[in-house]
Amino acid sequence: MAKLVCMICKHEEKIPIHCEEEMKYKQKGNFRKIDVLVCENCKEEIPMPKHCGVPMLYVDEDYYPVYDLNENEILEMKKAYEGES
Repeated sequence: MAKLVCMICKHEEKIPIHCEEEMKYKQKGNFRKIDVLVCENCKEEIPMPKHCGVPMLYVDEDYYPVYDLNENEILEMKKAYEGES
């Protein structure tokens, strides 16, 4: 079962439900990829939810690639997403 994980604090959230099913992960864009969640039924898309000011990571139960970021990595990541809504 998939979930969303904050790369900074490891907070976990359930995948949003749309049309009575979990939304699926998708990357949009050609040069700068943007992570979104999409409803496979009606094609509704939402931006990847944020936590601690950065987009959450979509992970499935069998693969958990989140490692502990150091202080500089956290500041750099927050700066990269500063001002985005």
